[in-house]
Amino acid sequence: MTKTSLWKYAERREDPRTRLQLKLAVLYPQIEGRPHRPMFHGKTHDISVSGLSLVVDYNVFQEGEVTVVLALPPARAGASPRVVTSTAEMSYAIHSTKLDAYKIGLTFHTFRGDGKALLEAALREASREESVEGVQDPDAASDVNLFEDSEWLDLS
Repeated sequence: MTKTSLWKYAERREDPRTRLQLKLAVLYPQIEGRPHRPMFHGKTHDISVSGLSLVVDYNVFQEGEVTVVLALPPARAGASPRVVTSTAEMSYAIHSTKLDAYKIGLTFHTFRGDGKALLEAALREASREESVEGVQDPDAASDVNLFEDSEWLDLS
């Protein structure tokens, strides 16, 4: 289930951001001597075609490029979630006393396949739903867990 709402600071961004909670995984570069790439799973706080932010209980910021895998809502009932993969750079990390959590910003670089078009379509759909349902206020809980692998994550 996705939650959307207007974000009062969206106009400050290169592209308008939508408060859309999507499942995501962030994969860090391979660390020598480890069998798997480090990753964490979480949810977006807000998102646009140029980047996203997420709220987490601990600081997961790392300089350099990471891979972001987003699970978009299914195109229709009963269908599988659509997966978008992009390289990204973490652009900021701040500790919010209001949220009592860290807010991490990521800027998308390169999308795999038709990922950018899929994301744009999902954002348009979220905007349509928002205008029909009205503004909702998603809670700021992060629900982030560390995992070594994922059931929905397919990087092939």
